[in-house]
Amino acid sequence: MKKFFISFLILISVFTSWLFASAPEAAPVPWLSYNYGVWDSSIPAPAAYEVQKFITASDYGIGDFLNPMDMSTDADGNIYVLDSGNKRIVVFDSDLNLLRLIDLQKDNQQIKDCRGMYLADNGKIYVCDRGNKRVLVFDNDGNYLRSIIKPVTDLIDEQTEFIPDKVLVDHLGVIYVLSMGCYEGAYTFDENGDFLGFFGSNKVNVTSKLRSDRIWRKFTTKEQRDRMYRYVPVEYVNFDIDSEGFIYTVSNYGDNYQKGQVRKLNPLSQNILFKGKKPELAFFGDLENTYTNRVEKTNLVAVDVDKDNFISCLDSERGRIFVYDQSCNLLTIFGGTGNQEGSFKNPVDIVSSNGKLFVLDNVRNSITCFKTTRFGAALIKATNLYEQGYFEDALEPWFEALKMDRNNFIVLRGIGRAYERLKEYDKAMDYYKQAEYHAAYSDSFHEYRTAFLRKYFGVLMLILLAILLAIFVLPPLKAKYGKKKEIQHVYEISKWYYPFYLVLHPFKGWEEFKLEHKTKGSVMIANIIMLLWLIAEVFEYQCKGFIFNKNRLDNMNIFILMASTWGLAILWSVTNWALCTLQDGKGTFREIWINFAYTRMTYLITIIPVIIISNVITADEAFFMNIIVAFVQIWGLVQLLLATKSAHQYTMNKTVGSMLLTLLGAFLVILIGMLFVSLFAQLWSFIATIAQEIMMRM
Repeated sequence: MKKFFISFLILISVFTSWLFASAPEAAPVPWLSYNYGVWDSSIPAPAAYEVQKFITASDYGIGDFLNPMDMSTDADGNIYVLDSGNKRIVVFDSDLNLLRLIDLQKDNQQIKDCRGMYLADNGKIYVCDRGNKRVLVFDNDGNYLRSIIKPVTDLIDEQTEFIPDKVLVDHLGVIYVLSMGCYEGAYTFDENGDFLGFFGSNKVNVTSKLRSDRIWRKFTTKEQRDRMYRYVPVEYVNFDIDSEGFIYTVSNYGDNYQKGQVRKLNPLSQNILFKGKKPELAFFGDLENTYTNRVEKTNLVAVDVDKDNFISCLDSERGRIFVYDQSCNLLTIFGGTGNQEGSFKNPVDIVSSNGKLFVLDNVRNSITCFKTTRFGAALIKATNLYEQGYFEDALEPWFEALKMDRNNFIVLRGIGRAYERLKEYDKAMDYYKQAEYHAAYSDSFHEYRTAFLRKYFGVLMLILLAILLAIFVLPPLKAKYGKKKEIQHVYEISKWYYPFYLVLHPFKGWEEFKLEHKTKGSVMIANIIMLLWLIAEVFEYQCKGFIFNKNRLDNMNIFILMASTWGLAILWSVTNWALCTLQDGKGTFREIWINFAYTRMTYLITIIPVIIISNVITADEAFFMNIIVAFVQIWGLVQLLLATKSAHQYTMNKTVGSMLLTLLGAFLVILIGMLFVSLFAQLWSFIATIAQEIMMRM
């Protein structure tokens, strides 16, 4: 027994050691590591980047940085840091080893407040001397070559100041300069400093406030219009250029609700950076606003595009770095504010070099180097292969990333795409469903359904033939040779069958229903129909085909469904009865309630076929299902019109008018209810404040 117990302990120890050895590594980071799921809500996620090195200039015996403002890289991956306060450029390699210093004042150049710097392909260094309103050009040793000042042209107003803030140069030698307060876009100059024009101006985003102000301007005087808010394009705050010559710009709109903060501009100044297959602007930064007791806004100050075209955006508000692929999918979030390594006080710029990311902080006067973790390396590798079209090769790193983050929908989509290319459509559908990727799921389902029909075509045709025989052949034979029955009059129809009768015979049925309402109408049957309506809504919410079901199945709120069914019925019945009583309507509340319930029979009869159809068709075939849904909605509206006309004995015109008044009355009831709730909440808050004040004074 003792030997068995010892052996058991050894076995447990070996198993525990193997379990912890095979567990994915968790990089210790000084920030909350999270990402966003398919429903745009933040969820915990493994860290994709970790700090490799943290340095200050004093670590190399060259004195501290003094207000460093910008960074740039050369073809070898060396990093050039603009040490603005010391009027110098400090050069490091990609491992942050000090290489040399470049003095920008050795030619007696009096530089004031330099903010931007760029290293061109030809080795020339461009520095924005904002204090002197010029762009300085140096060679790679810091020798002064020339200056670029405000151009004299009719395109620029004489009162417009040239205050260069950021600069870059493309592979053709064209110089792009962002000037503070310039809304026309970037100034462009040739290699000799001659002005070429403006590039890539932002457009004014059309908002509801802008539309309302445009309307008010038509009714105001000139003096009033001069005092109104002026809408101008938002200026760029920073930019970067990729290896193909496309310029990426970053803007801040002042809120967290407008898309397109980062844009990819082609030579025609057109934005070609879109989300998904359709030309839709993506949102960059945090998708949620509230993280603490105050509203947090994403304040993007820099953008970097690495050699693999991954886009890194720097947020100075919370010290976050957001990494995106070329489809604007958010891959990871890292960084934060604080005094620890990996946190920042005021990050101002970000660059990439040899697979690493470097962030410059001009308050801590430091540079932080980030490298990928095991999870980040797998994610970056898989995404890179996926973007290049090597879906099968990306499968292995996708699965490696999936082991460490089961909630990452980018990983799930990548695995689904790989299985789709391997023609394993059932597996692809499973991963697409987990990732809530409806469009790709539809494509895989189409291929899966085609293969299924080819395999079982004979069996399905026999079943279809049997159904057609039962529908079109047997009834005529039974009518011809079977015992004939006399057709019942409408008054002999059972009250349990009458709701079905009204669906097929609305004009005759509703008129006779008014005469026989006491015998044919049943509150109990109406309540049963209302209960079935709620059940059908729940069933549709949960069981509708995945391709067409955009609901979050784990977040169903039964009270919202009750409000959209029973609440709607009660609101209609009460409002219609109250208004039509004042208009000599003959219908009682009992009749209105029963009539409204009976009009839902069309929906109840068709909902099961619609759900079945939604599970067997693709997105391209939605037209057929939409026809059925539209017919049901129109037929239900006709039923409600005839039911209202029958209940109150109105003419058709008066019936339509009463229904419109009912809708207006229902809107007023909802509005009054919202005001009542708001006033009650304020009253309760007032009482609570008074009670708290009394308790504090006691």
